[in-house]
Amino acid sequence: MSLLLGFAGISFLAMLQTSLVNHLRLLDGRPDLVLLAVTGWALTGHGRQAMLFGFVGGFALDLFSEVPVGVSSAALVLVAALVSYSEGRFWGVHPLMQLAAVIAASAVFYAAQLSSLWIGGHPIDLLLVLNRTVLPSLFLNLVLALPAAQASEALTRFFAPGEVIA
Repeated sequence: MSLLLGFAGISFLAMLQTSLVNHLRLLDGRPDLVLLAVTGWALTGHGRQAMLFGFVGGFALDLFSEVPVGVSSAALVLVAALVSYSEGRFWGVHPLMQLAAVIAASAVFYAAQLSSLWIGGHPIDLLLVLNRTVLPSLFLNLVLALPAAQASEALTRFFAPGEVIA
């Protein structure tokens, strides 16, 4: 049941990101809600579910973008795998580690998207794209990183409460 809710939630975030949040810009950068949700869920120690959510959310994002279908899915699955490598033990220790995870996740995600566009033949001025899109998006992702991680932890406690020891 929680997987179905997760798929519905990540699909809703993808629609929200490509419609409403797309207009909330800092230069040309926008916050990446799906990336933050996948990263936050992987930080809570649910790596396999985060990979599934990344695949579904990435596919939904690719349907509304210029990036070839499958690139965002592959990037988000890779992000979830890298972030969940420590199984939630390392990243959850300190909020700075959560921010570092979002920086690494954003770097992987944007590198995959930009390289796919470049391979596809789109002319890319790398310095301009970094200054106007990637860095502002990274800043917005960092602003939203801690609330996203806290929301993921709250959802984890709600859907999978710990055992009660008598």
